[in-house]
Amino acid sequence: MIVSLSFIVIYKFIQDVPNSHWQLIYNSSQLFILLGIGGFFSLLNWLLEGYKWKILVDTISQISGIEALSESLKAHAVSIITPNKIGEFGAKASFYKASLRKQILKLTLTGQVYQLTATVLFGASGISVMFSEFSAELQITLVMVLGAMALGILGLFWLNSRRRWIRQLQAYLKSLTKLSDSSHTQVLIWSVLRYGCFSHQFFVLLLLFQPELNYLEIMPIIFSIYLITSMFPTILILDASLKAGVSLVLLSAYLAPEYILVTSVLMWIFNFGIPAFIGNVLLLKRSRPTWFLNSKV
Repeated sequence: MIVSLSFIVIYKFIQDVPNSHWQLIYNSSQLFILLGIGGFFSLLNWLLEGYKWKILVDTISQISGIEALSESLKAHAVSIITPNKIGEFGAKASFYKASLRKQILKLTLTGQVYQLTATVLFGASGISVMFSEFSAELQITLVMVLGAMALGILGLFWLNSRRRWIRQLQAYLKSLTKLSDSSHTQVLIWSVLRYGCFSHQFFVLLLLFQPELNYLEIMPIIFSIYLITSMFPTILILDASLKAGVSLVLLSAYLAPEYILVTSVLMWIFNFGIPAFIGNVLLLKRSRPTWFLNSKV
């Protein structure tokens, strides 16, 4: 059922892309370069994600790089039908025996927290550069949302409560700030590298449609787009629409709207659609049953 729903999400997204967008891609004079660069960055992106997961899991159970990549893709295929990749938690936990699942859930959260940390660090730098150019409404919204998030996190650190889950959450958040643990440091580094990978993929795809773009002008905007969109809960099929909408607002002064929309479509296909399709295929693949291996026939 999960695989079927995931395939439907991918099919629905492809079906809803206007024909004019497909024509713009097909008629591109650099079609093969476009597909090659998009595919290269997508592959690198998921290799980084797989290696990051391996670093996390190796703290409790040794797995190979191929296994880590496979688990990441399969979990992604499940998470594509859930808000903000919540399904990734249950999917990754299901790959391990019951005694390890609580730790796997914590490791999955740790990986997401460090990836979000990279988004916040780069996004804050981008917004600091772009803030004066935002509309007054967007400035107020950003200040309110970021302020509420900061107060919430500080409140959790300073809150004195008898509730066990609050104490556990406080201890977990404090543990993330201690980068003396080499595995935590590595995960943060690979999260930053992965962020740099897909943010530069966005820029390079835009550059192929409009070669005169200025790197120092566009990258802070891309950083801002990823931070703003990360604040809103959404399922991945709507993620492209959300990013496209924010991109249209922030990039419209630099690119034609059709280029922004087409690039948003390509980013979804390369980083969400194709990996989810591969993950679904891996989920459908069955291992040989043990009874067959023990059979004398």
